[in-house]
Amino acid sequence: MRFINDAVEFVMGFIIPVGALAAVILVLLNFYGQYQCENYKTITGKNTKYARFDICYIETETGFQRWDEYKARSVASEGLKHE
Repeated sequence: MRFINDAVEFVMGFIIPVGALAAVILVLLNFYGQYQCENYKTITGKNTKYARFDICYIETETGFQRWDEYKARSVASEGLKHE
């Protein structure tokens, strides 16, 4: 019986607060990712969509492409621009 009481005390005292903190952090990071996606749309004028808890997608001629892949492909094809 003491083992069960210790296990319940551990879950209530440690696991639940850590899980709640992790959930709050994930939600905040999701809002930040959504903000970045909208900001990219505002700056470039390219159509974007944000998949919750995933990543920003940029519309290309062939459909939507992940932002990181789009960025890598555009740098590879156009090169870094220096002014």
